[in-house]
Amino acid sequence: MAHAAATDSPPMAASREASGLPNWAKLGVIFGIVGAISVILWGPIGVSGTYPRFIGAILRVVDPAYAEANPYLVKMGEFFKPESWLVIGLLIGGFVAARVGHQPKAPAVEMVHAMETSTGKRYRDAFLGGLLIVFGARLAGGCTSGHIISGIMQLSISGIIFGAAVFASGIITAKSLRRGA
Repeated sequence: MAHAAATDSPPMAASREASGLPNWAKLGVIFGIVGAISVILWGPIGVSGTYPRFIGAILRVVDPAYAEANPYLVKMGEFFKPESWLVIGLLIGGFVAARVGHQPKAPAVEMVHAMETSTGKRYRDAFLGGLLIVFGARLAGGCTSGHIISGIMQLSISGIIFGAAVFASGIITAKSLRRGA
């Protein structure tokens, strides 16, 4: 049987030889350390609360009386919290990575459903799906990143169960879609 490093691409093999760990493992450790520091300094973190805080910030400018009379917006608080910086950083990081990445051309958009006959329809469906996920997260009072990232980091039983359920359902869904079910 071939050695694991021999089957990797040359950059991966070189990075594994230098430290004994693949890049994804090193980045996972860094993510864990930064996440733990974040929980210690600011408490549990998630991203879905940023969206109502953003709407609240807009409403405080457009219709301050309504924003102050809305108990949900008051409960969510001001826009600039650690979660908001996380979302802003994710957007900036994604944009920068897309611009400086060494990919010669963008990967083809995969049409997952029969009704997706164009890239525009695929983007529309992805946007609507994301909107529904955020709506559901806010309706449930929490989000996947809050449950999985902060929950598992704190060894929360509900976070561990939720994380396992998300990954299991994702694997089952991906395999079903791949088979065309």
